[in-house]
Amino acid sequence: MPMVEYSAVFDGDAERVWSVLKQFGEIHQWHPEIRNSVIEAGLTDGLVGGVRRLELNDGAILRERLLSVDDSLRRLSYCFEESPLPLDNYVASIHVISLTGTKQSVIHWSASFELAEPDPAQLNAKAIQALIIAGHDNLQRFLR
Repeated sequence: MPMVEYSAVFDGDAERVWSVLKQFGEIHQWHPEIRNSVIEAGLTDGLVGGVRRLELNDGAILRERLLSVDDSLRRLSYCFEESPLPLDNYVASIHVISLTGTKQSVIHWSASFELAEPDPAQLNAKAIQALIIAGHDNLQRFLR
């Protein structure tokens, strides 16, 4: 099962970063590849089991279900319900870690998935990593 991980130091207090990331349905505000996002069925944002519908810049639709949210650990996880990517059992998590004595934090992003078709060049893993890095970098700009 392929796994993509990315961790980076973030210029921002962990609580402030978490306050943005835990708004599951508001990802379009800071992720450069997402044109629009909305929580389906009129549910309250941040409820486990809620599904966000994402419209990507290329017009593709992605639906993701929130699996867990832990405010004390500043961690959430979600899975794909529907995706244009040829992946199965995609599960991602985001964890925000405070760096003691600083106004910085570490964000650890991870995603695991199964391939629906062969991918010897690992193009799907590279695409997922590129999306994670683009989101991380733009989140940094968004919070400045």
